[in-house]
Amino acid sequence: MEKSSSNKSTGKKRQSTPQATECQICGVPAIFSFYGVVSCNPCKMFFKRNAQLGQKTFKCNSDGHCEININNRHVCSSCRLRKCFTKGMQINMVRLPFSKRNRRKKKITEIVNPTETTCTVFSIVNILRSDQSTLTVEQWDLLSNLSHCYDEYSGLSLGERFMNEQNSLPPKIRFKSEVLIKYFSVSFEGTQLLYKNNQDFLSLSLDDRFTLLNSTMEHTASLSTNYIYHVIGLLSCPIYYDTVALITHPSVVPIAKRLAERIQFDMVVMKLFL
Repeated sequence: MEKSSSNKSTGKKRQSTPQATECQICGVPAIFSFYGVVSCNPCKMFFKRNAQLGQKTFKCNSDGHCEININNRHVCSSCRLRKCFTKGMQINMVRLPFSKRNRRKKKITEIVNPTETTCTVFSIVNILRSDQSTLTVEQWDLLSNLSHCYDEYSGLSLGERFMNEQNSLPPKIRFKSEVLIKYFSVSFEGTQLLYKNNQDFLSLSLDDRFTLLNSTMEHTASLSTNYIYHVIGLLSCPIYYDTVALITHPSVVPIAKRLAERIQFDMVVMKLFL
């Protein structure tokens, strides 16, 4: 009996998950650190998109005194970006988009030797050394293109808007069946945009594309949509599971909850999966 109880306690320890902390920007539960600060994925993506633009790009209608939380973080970009910097997010940890990196490398090459093109290779080597990465420039470009394709066409921004709309409603009328069914349909159908806008996928032959979609589309779409539900916080809402039980069957709820516990992948890893 003692051995059995010991095994059970050991099993519980192995199944334990990291203790959740709060996003330093908007206050929602968060585990991982992005750009030097513990933050949620929406705030991470916001900083990634806007850090290079700078504070002067945005204007606050309340003289810079807006409170940033889960309900209003989308209202004032100026105060949200200021809070990102105040909490310690570092702009030098944000990888530049593909086109900007190319322009920056071109400028570096022109500064080092504006007349000889033979120095281009050395400029690229210097960039990689400062990056302290074992990946080549071509590999970084490939990863960057995949990442930006996911950011733009995965439906993540659609999910964030959906959550903002629902959170602005009184609690009793949030996440109703008809609204959730419509959102599920739109988000599931939207996953095909990832393929339609992925140049590496489009470079395949028609037969290869058909085979790939026919064998993986259903599973990939399900994984992608459920991960987006996790990122936007939908899987953390108890009322969501009540509505799922009404739409499908109560027996589906335990499965959905187990899936929610296991789907906490790193964002970059998920992008590569899809």
